[in-house]
Amino acid sequence: MRSGSGIPLSIMGHLRLGHPFFLFLLALLPLLIWARSRRKSPVWMLPFSGRWKGKGEARSEKAAILCAYGGLLLAIFALAQPLKEMGIFQIPREGYDILLVLDLSGSMLAEDYERGGRTVSRFEAVQGVVKSFLDKRVGDRIGLVAFSGRAYTVSPLTFDHRWLDRQIDRLEVGMIEDGTAIGDAVGLALTRLIGKGATEAGKRKGRFLILLTDGGNNCGTLSPDEAIDLAAQKRVPIFTIGAGRLGDAGASVLDEGGQTVGTEIAPSDLDEALLRRMAQQTGGRYFRALDEGTIREAFAAIDAEKKVSFSDRPGRMTEDLYPYFLAPALLLWGLALFLARRRLLA
Repeated sequence: MRSGSGIPLSIMGHLRLGHPFFLFLLALLPLLIWARSRRKSPVWMLPFSGRWKGKGEARSEKAAILCAYGGLLLAIFALAQPLKEMGIFQIPREGYDILLVLDLSGSMLAEDYERGGRTVSRFEAVQGVVKSFLDKRVGDRIGLVAFSGRAYTVSPLTFDHRWLDRQIDRLEVGMIEDGTAIGDAVGLALTRLIGKGATEAGKRKGRFLILLTDGGNNCGTLSPDEAIDLAAQKRVPIFTIGAGRLGDAGASVLDEGGQTVGTEIAPSDLDEALLRRMAQQTGGRYFRALDEGTIREAFAAIDAEKKVSFSDRPGRMTEDLYPYFLAPALLLWGLALFLARRRLLA
């Protein structure tokens, strides 16, 4: 499988030829057949055939000639490089490197958002908005860090947004020990942005973090102020989003298996002062997301502010099909040689 850039000659549906000009060789076949018909002795196409005698062609000779012509026909199609289009992808250039930092603490189960007339949790609302954001960032490398009582890397920087989308589907509140380690999460995300792997794709337009949380830092080894200083030193803007409504909200209580066993009142402990300071001191922006609509507005504002327009034509992922033509061609030629020797020795 490879990226093909041949002349776009469509054959059937998603099939095309990489080098269609080789098909002009097909015009030589009638000439070859005509020239062979004008021979005084059968010297065309097959070794040993010059020794064949007689005007009439035996059945084995006819089969050998047909095999030889069939092999030549298939070989010409193999030279034309038939390709099967597997999909279209955008060729990345100078896009952004983005690390999403998502809160999975228990308070994200608070059901104070609405969607279509029903109540949804903060996490459910955030999950859908983040996936929509991924679809819009063509050409950017995006990674994901999830956190609650500790932080871990869900995905390093990647161009494969579909794969990252599937990882987001697998996230669940409660999969990490509870707490809100904002400093550790930002520190880990910065490591992913400025580490060795972050430079492998060459020149990038820029890099930034998006932190979404509904709480305040209450655990971890790296303090939020230390994380802010590190981001400022590395010139990495942090866009912060504070989720959840003001006041108390009902939240589901999960058992060890992740099943809902009841509800409880979850008070809002969002540290807006910290999120504002984190954004201001690093060159980012702070957004307050009181409902699903304002979450979308926050991501839309970030998308508009940190966006690269690509004028490059999309690339095509293709699979070479020439082996399916070349292999039968070689088999037919081998059979033609076998039949020719058999006729010679008869």
